[in-house]
Amino acid sequence: MKKIVASLLLLSAVTACKNETKETVEEPAVTTEQAEPVKDTIAYADFGMDTTDLPQGLKVGDMAPEIAMTTADSKTVTLQSLYEKQPVVVLFYRAYWCPVCSRHLAEFAKRAKEIEDKGAKLVIITPETYENVAKTKEQTKTDFTTISDADGSIMRAFDVDFKVTDSYQDMIKEKLSASVAETNATGEAVLPVPATFVIDKGGKIVYRHFNPNYRERASVEEIVDHLP
Repeated sequence: MKKIVASLLLLSAVTACKNETKETVEEPAVTTEQAEPVKDTIAYADFGMDTTDLPQGLKVGDMAPEIAMTTADSKTVTLQSLYEKQPVVVLFYRAYWCPVCSRHLAEFAKRAKEIEDKGAKLVIITPETYENVAKTKEQTKTDFTTISDADGSIMRAFDVDFKVTDSYQDMIKEKLSASVAETNATGEAVLPVPATFVIDKGGKIVYRHFNPNYRERASVEEIVDHLP
């Protein structure tokens, strides 16, 4: 009888050991599955973005780039000369032909004074020519300090520029009767992600709104909340 009991105990121990070993081997498989990276689900083509060189935008904590800007009256202003005096809000838009841009700027203008009242300087950057900037200002009833990025260097410095797909260019021509390339000062079909950056007086980026979806823009509230 004792031998039977001993045999049963031994059999139970071996079975438990096998089960434990099996569970130990299977555990990493579950962990590996959970560690799979999240796939990029942004529909870049819907926004006219050529995916061969997608922009990432400067990050919070990065230093603002050293750039010189030429104003509509042909004066040269450096970004550093602005943020050394006060925080600077840099906002990018596409062009006068963009209905979303025009609506955003018009709505933005209604409360833009709140940004200035906090002691910040607002600078608007666009790839379109100054002739077309005038069209934008007329459409939106705004008078922001707007800089035409004549050679695309400002957009590149903030890493917001992208090549526009041929199909998107065709769509702009068909639906909006405009040419992306001919609107731009560079004569190239390049647009910016309509990003917004807040720069403190030390030249550091303390806030950014960067979304390839041009329908999503930073609000005045968000900007004011992040002014240093």
